[in-house]
Parts: sequence; structure tokens; C-alpha cells
Amino acid sequence: MICYISIVDDNSSDAEYIAELVKQWAKEAGYTASLSVFSSAEAFLFEYEESKQLDILLLDIEMKGMDGVMLAKKLRQNNCTAQFIFITGFPDFIAEG
Repeated sequence: MICYISIVDDNSSDAEYIAELVKQWAKEAGYTASLSVFSSAEAFLFEYEESKQLDILLLDIEMKGMDGVMLAKKLRQNNCTAQFIFITGFPDFIAEG
């Protein structure tokens, strides 16, 4: 089974680390992961509008431009049914996610 997963994080080292964790999870769970990494919510939206293929979205909450919470709200308004996982290093943002 193919699982379409995207990571949106403006910190490239964090995004790479998360991507490795996702690959390990997919292998252990028996999934084939189609993984995409984006450095901004805007870049993700541009690509998403073309394909609409998404099962899991890992979102950094604090980003320049559109943040992860705003992106999630926008996707839900457009009937996106993917599962969202919020990522943050700041405890102040946990409740918002």
C-alpha cells in the first residue's frame, strides 16, 4: 500500500530528520511511502493543488509566511481528509496545534 506523506518545515535539518523517521516507520509498518518535503506552506499548497494526493501531513507550527496551523485550517476548509501531525519545539504552540 502506498502512503502519501508530506513534511512541511522551514528548517531543513529538522525536515531531513523527520523524513528519516518517516522512512523507518513506513518500512517497519510495511508501507511504501511516497514522501515529499517542502520548506514552506506556500510551496506545499502549490504542489498539492496539482495532485491532491495526501494521506499524512507533518507540519511545523512556527514558519515564516503561512504557519502550520493556518495551512491546516485552509486544507480542512477545502475538505482535505488527510491526517495532520503538528511538529513544534515550542511548548507555547502545543495547544494551538
